Amino acid sequence: MGKLIHVDIVSLDGRVNDENGKFGWAEPVEEVHRFMNDLARPLGTHLNGRRMYEVMVFWETVHEQPDVPDYILDYSEIWRSAEKVVYSTTLAEPRSARTRIERTFDAEAVRALKESSAKDLSIGGANLAAQAHRAGLVDEVHLVVCPVIVGSGTRSLPEGVHRNLRLLDQHTFSKGTLYLRYAVEN
Repeated sequence: MGKLIHVDIVSLDGRVNDENGKFGWAEPVEEVHRFMNDLARPLGTHLNGRRMYEVMVFWETVHEQPDVPDYILDYSEIWRSAEKVVYSTTLAEPRSARTRIERTFDAEAVRALKESSAKDLSIGGANLAAQAHRAGLVDEVHLVVCPVIVGSGTRSLPEGVHRNLRLLDQHTFSKGTLYLRYAVEN
């Protein structure tokens, strides 16, 4: 059975973007990127909302560009080799291989996907992750916390959801970015 892991890069005040939807402050430096590659390598399936998918589909073709650093090429291969499920009512067709579109979030279908998966799954996109948290489906939360306060914007973790967390791992990077891995104790 696979675990469902909510992975996010967040500001210190828990935002995935600012009030204008910008997230340039979250672009990981090489050290963080390599670490995140290793976290993503064993994942079998990525569940994404449409907006997150539109950001992530970059990884489908970046390997075709000249002079791409090896750690970027590495993540591109990780992305392309994973299954992807995009939750969208508006996306007509996927722009990446190994991708299917679901029109609605069905908690029981995600539960069945977890139970049938030999590998862990990730969930990305604040709105989609919030639905999974509310349904009690998230097994772990992995946060990469950037040393910035953006003041407003989209929250990574949903309001109105109470879960006890147990710290499993932590790592501090050279420029003050933190990695925190928690188990969700439902």
